[in-house]
Order: sequence, then structure tokens, then C-alpha cells
Amino acid sequence: MPILAAAALVVAVAAPPPQRTPAPTPKPGSAPGSLRERARKERVDRYLLPAMRRAGVDAWLVVTREGSMDPVAFDVGAEHAVGRVACLFVDRGETLERVAIVAGFDTSAFEQSGLYNRVVPYGKEGLGPPLLEELGKYSPRAIALNQSKDVPLADGLTAGNLQWLRETAGDFSKRFVSAEALLVSFRSRKTPSEIVKMREAVNKTERILAEALSPAVITPGKTTEKDVADFIRKRRKEMGLGASWSEDQDPNVTAGIARGHSASTDNVITPGAVIRIDCGMDDEGYKTDVQRLAYVLKPGETEAPPEVQKAFDTVKAANRAASAALKPGAKGVDVDRAGRKVVTDAGYPEYVFATGHPIGFYTHDLGRCSRPTGPTTGRPARTRSRRTRRTPSSRACAPSCRGSSAVRSGSGSRRTTSSPRRAASRSASRRRR
Repeated sequence: MPILAAAALVVAVAAPPPQRTPAPTPKPGSAPGSLRERARKERVDRYLLPAMRRAGVDAWLVVTREGSMDPVAFDVGAEHAVGRVACLFVDRGETLERVAIVAGFDTSAFEQSGLYNRVVPYGKEGLGPPLLEELGKYSPRAIALNQSKDVPLADGLTAGNLQWLRETAGDFSKRFVSAEALLVSFRSRKTPSEIVKMREAVNKTERILAEALSPAVITPGKTTEKDVADFIRKRRKEMGLGASWSEDQDPNVTAGIARGHSASTDNVITPGAVIRIDCGMDDEGYKTDVQRLAYVLKPGETEAPPEVQKAFDTVKAANRAASAALKPGAKGVDVDRAGRKVVTDAGYPEYVFATGHPIGFYTHDLGRCSRPTGPTTGRPARTRSRRTRRTPSSRACAPSCRGSSAVRSGSGSRRTTSSPRRAASRSASRRRR
């Protein structure tokens, strides 16, 4: 999405202007309407300054504009900006200075967001001069920009905006650092009201999936993958929910040979098939990501085959082990190791994906993942989905082992998805819980 910056916006300043004494910081206004809007203000109020200090930065600078919007634009109230905008947050010790420098025609949304002490409009002079003036007031030593090699949602600063910043900021450009650690810490935290909302969203997702994996929907030898996917979309719409990712790919329904992330086909679901559903819901901006796997009993079978039952038992135990390790202060790599060891000890090859990832505003949200290595394994996110996509489990068209969700709180982790006790039931209508 790189877009060349207009040459007229380049400010020929060799050094920052003389430092000025900052004015007293007023309190930001109240947040408006929706849960997402109220929660983002609460997150900035409670979590941003501590996250900046953990990351060792004095300022966080978000520069974005229409057509190449930063993935965290909503978090700073810039999701509707048209002109280039600079959202500046500065650690002043006792307080967090919050300044939005925006085009004169964009001021209303920022003022109404309740996030900022000051909204500074600019006109024909462009964004450069007022941004330099604000940086000169506080002279932050480390200025975090949204750049990351490994975390896509923390990499929202486009090449064009970075070029403009380097040409505009003068000596301040030498103080630019990555905001990856800051964003992973800040955005991994959900407010109490968001946790309640996400539990509700997960419960709704589970309800629809339980209906989808039932004899009322699936008739072996007749029902296709597309039939099941269309049923889920229909129920989702009836419940006022949206897709968690692209509508044509959510849900993924596959039966028979595993083929990973794949659109549903006209393949008929037959006895002896393992059904996998990878599905999510968007509930007022909060997204889920849940998987279900089921085994379709063959004529004369009353239980799943031993190899399927073993896989179910193994994945269930792995989920439990990862849940037990998901505690405040634990590293994501340790959470991953706890679940991964159960799988490999059972004789299965090591899986190549992460044990867990955050959910929230995005299906794969910003935050720490539970995976073997990588820059975001420092601590687990508060809300995450543990994935088990390649290991089959069973029940005759009934929910089985799958990607599940959990919340990390002060006392440890708590599951937001339910779990079956056995891999197979004697019939689809007599489910054992």
C-alpha cells in the first residue's frame, strides 16, 4: 500500500525547534456510545501508559490516512480520518499526554472520541509543522512507530508515511523505534466488559455449531459440505451476527481427507468421514474463532475407531495441559510447550502451528501467541483461541475436540468454550456431556 508523499508536505528543518514548556494537561472527555468505543477509551486510560513503560518508550506516534489505514486506527480514534493524521501519546510521568493533529475537516470525530487532551487542526501548512512543534514540546527520547517484521497488525505504518516522517521529523527521526512490544502488550488486554461480550459471542458460535453437527442438518450420503456451511451462514444471519473473516471462507467445512484452510465444496459427507468446521462470528465487532471435528459412524458402529478415539483423547488432554499453564506471568512458549508435549508424547508428530492466538477485533488479533519461538511469546494474551485443526476427533454428528477459547485473569485461565467428555456417542440423539 505504499503511496508517495506529496513534496509540498516535506518541511526543510534540520533540527527540532526550541523546546517549550508544555501546558497543563486537561482530562480527556467522556467516551461515546458503543461497547467498542467505551472499551477503547478504558483501554487507553488503564493500559497504554503501563504498556509504554514496559516497552521502554517515551512516546507512541501513529501516522495514518485514508486508503492505507493502520490496523489499529480504531484504537486511536482515527478510523474515519481522511487527511493524514498524527496521533501522539507522550509519557509525562504523572500523566499521559494525548494529542491528535488532524486536518481541519477531520476534527469532530477526534474530539468526540474522548481519547485526547487536545485536537490540533492543520490547514494548508500541512501536518509537518504542528507535529514538529508537539515533538519539540516534550522531546521524547524513544518514539514508537507501528513497524514490525513479525506481527502484521503491528506493522501499520506504510512505506509512504514512513518516508514522509523521516523527511519531516528532522533529528527526531533518529529516535524512532518499533512499537511492536508496546502494541502486543497494550492490545492483548481486554476490559471486563469486553470479556463478558466475548464469552457471549463464543457461546453463540457454539450454539450454531452444535445445531450444524446434528442429524437435523447432516444426513450421511446426502448432505454436502456446502449444505452445512450455508446452514451456518443462515443461522448466523438470523442471530444478527456477521462472519469473522471473509464470508465466502467462513465457515470452512471439510469432510474426508483433511485439506487445511479451504472453501466448502459439493463433496458429500459419507459414513466414516471426519468432519472439520473452522468457523467464527462477528458479534458487534468482536470476533470468534472456533473449530469442531466430528466422526460419522458407519453402519453397525457404536463407537469411533480406536485411532480416532486416541486422537480425541490426546487433543483433549493437550488442551487441558495448555489451559493449566495459562497463568499470569507465564510465557507463551511455556503454554505452547505444555500442550505440545502431550501430543508428541502420544506418538504424534509435532504440529507446525501455534497452540494459541488472540481473538478480539480481528480473528487473529494483536497480542501474544502461544508458540514455540518468536517475538510475541513473552506473556499469554488475556483472550485466546487454542487451535487443534489437524487432529481428528469424533461423535456421530456431534461436537468434539476443537479450537477452544480461554481468558487469562488474575487467578489463572478460564475456558470460554465448553468441552465434551467423550469422543463418540452411541447415537447422535444421545449425546454424553
